[in-house]
Amino acid sequence: MLTVVFGVPFVFLAWSALSSRFGWAAGDPHGYGMIFGTFLALVTGILLALVIPLVFRRVLRPTAYLWSMLGYLAVATGLIVALVTA
Repeated sequence: MLTVVFGVPFVFLAWSALSSRFGWAAGDPHGYGMIFGTFLALVTGILLALVIPLVFRRVLRPTAYLWSMLGYLAVATGLIVALVTA
């Protein structure tokens, strides 16, 4: 349940930030969608990375935490690079 609660806003906010960066300029002329979308996507993303491994059995959780954090770092790096290079 927590995966859905944190996952849906994360996907929406990351989409908002990236569509603001790479989309049509008139849709977000001041860049607030990109700025706030990136910040809030990073916050919800770390929460999502912490709850996704809870789906797995206790034996597999350390590996799931590793892959979850590596995935979060990859997405966070992409979002930050998109924000800084705008």
